[in-house]
Amino acid sequence: MPAIIRLVLRGLLVAAHLLLGLIVSLLIDVLAAVGPSRERIVQWWHRQLCRVLRVNIQVHGPLPKTPVMLVSNHVSWLDIPVLGALTTTRFVSKSEVADWPLIGRLARAAGTEFHRRGGGGQGTRRLVTRLTGHLDNGQSVTVFPEGTTTLGATTRRFQPRLFAAAIESNRSVVPVLLRYGPDPETATVTPYVGDDMFVPHLLRILQRPRIVVDVWFLDAVDSAGMDRTTLARQAQRAIDAQLVKCPPDLLPEREPALPRHRLPI
Repeated sequence: MPAIIRLVLRGLLVAAHLLLGLIVSLLIDVLAAVGPSRERIVQWWHRQLCRVLRVNIQVHGPLPKTPVMLVSNHVSWLDIPVLGALTTTRFVSKSEVADWPLIGRLARAAGTEFHRRGGGGQGTRRLVTRLTGHLDNGQSVTVFPEGTTTLGATTRRFQPRLFAAAIESNRSVVPVLLRYGPDPETATVTPYVGDDMFVPHLLRILQRPRIVVDVWFLDAVDSAGMDRTTLARQAQRAIDAQLVKCPPDLLPEREPALPRHRLPI
């Protein structure tokens, strides 16, 4: 089958799954009232999206069995469906995502919390309070404390403010490392960085025969008696230590780009 036909067929499958997501988002309250919970519905949708995109997830380490704060390095928009396929969790995303066509609707239906960066201490305090409430109610939350995506070869400084939610709810922090492959071309194409735009990036993803993502769930860090800065540093050290053992196999010419993200059109 010619490559262009395969690309078109895969694109149609993705479009159909996004349309299904839109329908589910409109009916999710009714569906959750008569069937699986909202969290299970969202997890199912993430799993099917990974299947459509031919993302093969390889898990290392035990999945959390109790509510925790998951903190992960951030490489691509794919990070969200990958982690969403493995766990029932609420994500924290930048506030601009809420206004993105379709994707913003899906994110709101999934229970995503939005963070307006640079919005001042009161906005962050309200977000921490909401995250603490989710953790207290038995719901895990996932944050990307770098605040932007990277090529995945290193991590940027973890911002400590949202770690306060783990401390206030007395929940552990589980560091998570994501690494994409299996080949240098795929590892290089997958990061969503710099001037990348969503649709062109998605088309590059669809041209890959498959994507393998290794997900390491590292040892939990107890938040008891911690301050948020120390907790953030310990989580980052754990991820960096694992990253040294298994860095992504990037093409040598790929250079880090400025972390600017555009509207996905």
